[in-house]
Amino acid sequence: MPARTITLVRDGKSEATIVVAPDIGPNAAAAVKDLVGTIAKMSGAALPVLDDGAVRGTGPQIHIGRTAYAKEAGLTPTDLPVNGYRIVTVHAPSVPRLLITGTHSLGISHGVYDLLTNELGVMWGMPDPMFEDIPKRRTVEVGWIDRTEKPAFGFRVWSGNDPDWVRRNRIDDGGRHLPYYGHGHNLFRVFPPSKYKDHPEYYAMLKGQRRVPEQDGHTHIQPCLTNPDLIRITAETVRSFLDENPNVTTYSLCPNDSSDFCECPNCLALDEGMERYRGRRMTSDSYFHYINEVAKELLKTHPKRYVGVYAYWTTELPPRRIDRLPPNVVVYLTQDSSQYHDPDYEKRDHDLLERWSKAAHHLAVYDYYGLGWFTPRYYPTIIRRTLPYLPTVSVKGFYCETYAFWPHIGPHHFLATRLLWDVKTDPDKVLDEWFERMFGEAAPEMKGFYGVLEHNWMTRPRIGHWFQGLDCMWQQLLQWTPDAREEAWERINAAYAAAKSQKARERVDYVRRGHRVTYLLSLAHEKVHALKPDAPDLERAIREITALAADVVASFRTAIEPDLTYGAAYYRGERAEAMFNWWRCDLGIAIEAALAKKPDLRERLSASDPMLAEIFRTAADPDIRRRWEREHERMTTMELYR
Repeated sequence: MPARTITLVRDGKSEATIVVAPDIGPNAAAAVKDLVGTIAKMSGAALPVLDDGAVRGTGPQIHIGRTAYAKEAGLTPTDLPVNGYRIVTVHAPSVPRLLITGTHSLGISHGVYDLLTNELGVMWGMPDPMFEDIPKRRTVEVGWIDRTEKPAFGFRVWSGNDPDWVRRNRIDDGGRHLPYYGHGHNLFRVFPPSKYKDHPEYYAMLKGQRRVPEQDGHTHIQPCLTNPDLIRITAETVRSFLDENPNVTTYSLCPNDSSDFCECPNCLALDEGMERYRGRRMTSDSYFHYINEVAKELLKTHPKRYVGVYAYWTTELPPRRIDRLPPNVVVYLTQDSSQYHDPDYEKRDHDLLERWSKAAHHLAVYDYYGLGWFTPRYYPTIIRRTLPYLPTVSVKGFYCETYAFWPHIGPHHFLATRLLWDVKTDPDKVLDEWFERMFGEAAPEMKGFYGVLEHNWMTRPRIGHWFQGLDCMWQQLLQWTPDAREEAWERINAAYAAAKSQKARERVDYVRRGHRVTYLLSLAHEKVHALKPDAPDLERAIREITALAADVVASFRTAIEPDLTYGAAYYRGERAEAMFNWWRCDLGIAIEAALAKKPDLRERLSASDPMLAEIFRTAADPDIRRRWEREHERMTTMELYR
């Protein structure tokens, strides 16, 4: 192996040319743009980019994609998956070349970011631009390289996340070209009522009546899965789609997003006697009967194409009446690994994975790293043991909803990107580097802050529940103890004091501003439920609570809601408003109870305190009040703590 280097930039001046193959696709095109921009930030030099065939003269070249040279030299392995790549240096006296090649735009993109992160030392720690860490160097060189890479899973796709950050950290794009990738609630598209409204027998019977959806689009109503016409129509629909879309690997036959499965005699007969799973009725036998019959038909014409299905909600268990599904079925098993603080819950999930690995030829996991949590849900300990486990039970793909609140989950997400590429990666090394590069001199204190978050999540003894806390502020606040709250707040303030450089202070402050809303929510919740009607300082205590509430709202409106880098979807719009309405209602009900025998004080406080007036208006809203009552009833009957 020649111990040489290829010089891309020397003393702040570009020496290399980027040569781009035709039709490299959008992923690789975005990566080339990042390559040019990042090297410019690193060295001050902008490398020229030329189309393949336009290059003249001598000097180093970076070839992106299957350029004419790459093809002539046979440097692209033919067996690369779409998300794999080869990166190799070819030394010659006058034109040394660095090639990043692959069979698809996605793989080429991953190769470019391999070069930037593993060879040139760039880190994108979190999506906000302030967490971009680019080493400064006037001369940029690359040593001898020859490696062919592919990730540990056939696909690794995240939804709800910043697309640039995901791409830069080599997570797949969710394109339908990925092997085995095709899912999403989809039966409503196969059976739109605009086409089949005259066939009520095609739709679920619920409480003795056929329910035809009122309009096309998402619906809670499932088809009647034992109707033989449905099997025929589905096979015809999927065949037509696959013929028209030859590059799509997988068609989704995932059920609609509800538990409203058919209760007709035929469907009930199949599902009769199925064990309940985590308190839920199971309809796996009727659903997978339908999938089994459709898949067998499709094998006759499209044996190398797949259908994606969900083992989710009421179809989570494998079917009893089918030993193994056909080889063109990809099962997406939904599992909430955040609940693995409960070892019994984790064991049951692992047992189910093993059962499914025997029932399905192709198995993927659908996990949830972020679903709008306002209190910390940080668990790298779970990530580091779960992701390496999945390939041992034949899991071929990983899909994750990651609507992340970045101040609470940044290092957790970064670690997951590395383990999803290579499950043998050393987690401690990854996290140590992340903290040191993101926070510099404040790294020890920031490790302490995140350590408190994890310790609280992992060690508070409670029973795991699927989707625990979803759209439920009460559950979230109960899982964040006052001791953990105060210690975490002390740690993040110590980190801010320890940060001396401007960059470190900005980064710590970003985390602190985001976490402050959690701190205030929890503090107000604790104080309002500690109110005593006969306390001599009741007025002062209520004013203190309403001041905290006003601070929560102001902090959220000014720091979180307008800044998309903190998190998307769940942290703005209707879902966020519903959460805050519940919280204001909860405050109002507790304050009403404390003032029940003091109407004069209530009237005076309401008139003089705008925040309290708003709290009382929210608590008086009948719809919000009913939601609070439902949540309160659920919390009082739910077995949470051991």
